[in-house]
Amino acid sequence: MRLSSTIYAAITLILFNNVVLYASGTPERTPMWNQTWTDRLKQDLFVKYDKFARPTQHYNTTVVKFDITILYVDVDDFKSTITVNGWASHLWADDKLKWDPAKYGNLEHIHVGNHEVWQPDILLYHSGTAGTVEHYGDTACIIYHDGRVLWVPPAQFVGLCELNLRLWPFDTQICNMTFGSWTYHGEQIDMQMGRSTDMEPMYIKNAQWKLVNLNKNRESVLYPCCPDPYITLNFEMTLKRNSGLYCSILLMPAAAIVFLVLVTFWLPPQSEMKINIAACTILIIAVFLAYFGLKVPLSANPPLIVYFYSGCLCLVTISLVLSILVINMSKRTYCRPLPRNIRLCLLSWPGKLLGLSELINVIESRRPMPGQELRGKLTEESTTNSTSNISDDGDRQNIISPTKNTTQLEWILAGTAVDRIAFVLFCLILATMAIVCIS
Repeated sequence: MRLSSTIYAAITLILFNNVVLYASGTPERTPMWNQTWTDRLKQDLFVKYDKFARPTQHYNTTVVKFDITILYVDVDDFKSTITVNGWASHLWADDKLKWDPAKYGNLEHIHVGNHEVWQPDILLYHSGTAGTVEHYGDTACIIYHDGRVLWVPPAQFVGLCELNLRLWPFDTQICNMTFGSWTYHGEQIDMQMGRSTDMEPMYIKNAQWKLVNLNKNRESVLYPCCPDPYITLNFEMTLKRNSGLYCSILLMPAAAIVFLVLVTFWLPPQSEMKINIAACTILIIAVFLAYFGLKVPLSANPPLIVYFYSGCLCLVTISLVLSILVINMSKRTYCRPLPRNIRLCLLSWPGKLLGLSELINVIESRRPMPGQELRGKLTEESTTNSTSNISDDGDRQNIISPTKNTTQLEWILAGTAVDRIAFVLFCLILATMAIVCIS
């Protein structure tokens, strides 16, 4: 009986020593299979590890260093969102993941899956994805022997951005992306800006947007719901739209439209080509306005260039009405003379200032002398009939026929004056519209 108790105690002591040696991680123990130092270390570290608990005492603060290396940036005008592709760097200290490298074959770091360790719940505030808030890719973490955990997953952030399209397509947008812990306040997780890495050679340039500047700052925000402050990191990106192509697509046609609007006032007052040009210009502007409807979202402040094209449409419509009026004044045979005040004004220096000197000289040369007044009245009917038979061809109408009576020539003079005055007014209006759009 005493011998059995001695044998039992010896066996118990041997088993206890083996358990102690195995738990202590001494390199002298003999593995039962081809076990590596990494296997032994992970077994010892994660035997009772809880990945859902913050890896420090509740009264201590976990410092998380966070930074983003931007690789690609894009902006969606219709959704008012900005998409950033890059690498999100996380670095924090896990007090439960420390070991002595000398006990594990001088192993100083290991690679583990990101789902195996505790991770700070750093998310993008004002996320533009309604279905999910998952930003990061499924990549491994690096754990160092002093407890530091480094996690640099590829990430895609889709954030909301308030766009100002007033100067579209020559606009510059400023978008902010704010990151912070979703559930831990500043006394539990202290977010700090990580060390930036120069990844300029890896940045992929966007054909439409250029990243002009990137500002980073750290803020402590106190919300009305919670007594403790929350730490956030704000990334302010300044993006400029590449508008080189739009200069050819929008500005050159705008110059052509302005030319078509003004050229109608220099055609002969009798020419019906004025109506054709105005109608074609209206059609061109309507096509561009439809294009803007496809490229620019509906907003409270439409782009100035849309206002410019809309203003040109209104001006062309007015010029069409004026063209019909001028053609009617110039081609119709009038029995009533031009009002005296208007005739005297057009035959004096205002008419010459409008470039009507040639027509004024013709009218002055046809004015009857005192002895010829009676003869002029007798021949008025025959002159009127010959005037009404003049061809409607634009080129021939530009030539003043000597058979036209003075009354008809004065109405042609009035129609031409309307064209010249409208030309000056339209030049001023178009110049003002162009200055407003450029500035």
